[in-house]
Amino acid sequence: MSTYSSSTDSAVLFAAIAQNDETAFEALFRKYRSSVYAVAFKWVKSVYLSEEITQDVFISIWVSRARLDLVKDPQAYLYASVFNKVSRCMKKESNKARIMQAYLQQTKEYSNETEEAISANDTNKIINHAIDQLPAHKKRIFKLSRQQGQGYDAIGQLLQLSPHTVKSHLTKAVKSVRHYVKGHSLLLATLIFLMV
Repeated sequence: MSTYSSSTDSAVLFAAIAQNDETAFEALFRKYRSSVYAVAFKWVKSVYLSEEITQDVFISIWVSRARLDLVKDPQAYLYASVFNKVSRCMKKESNKARIMQAYLQQTKEYSNETEEAISANDTNKIINHAIDQLPAHKKRIFKLSRQQGQGYDAIGQLLQLSPHTVKSHLTKAVKSVRHYVKGHSLLLATLIFLMV
């Protein structure tokens, strides 16, 4: 049985896991468990949800292990998996509360607009629909920036794009989302930038 240390290269671990090596999987888990948990906790602010996301990330890696030898950048793959799990969790657990909080804040500052009394569910649907209208690459950049708080350099590294290209895509994505949301509500046009 092979032994792996915390310094073993991720690509080596991925290649071994693709061959059903449970020891390599355990080594990968030990190596990245804390950082996966930290990223998850940064966004969901819940011990329970962060643990659940961490567990889901590694379960997904093991379940899809047959394809791991095709992955060129294991670390990027791992953190993209974290991001996807966090995004799903935030949609389910956080968005309604965050939208409601932003809505209540706007009530204090813009009482005229808030008389529209938009429900949190309707707001969530409109914003999510606006984001879903974006092309796949712009949607991913938008979510990485606005939901995960990543900067141009970090997103560029993850997606293998220049920071300038990331900024250009993000600017266009924000413009598209703003335009869509403005068509539904002036309040929502303000809310979307507080929510994401």
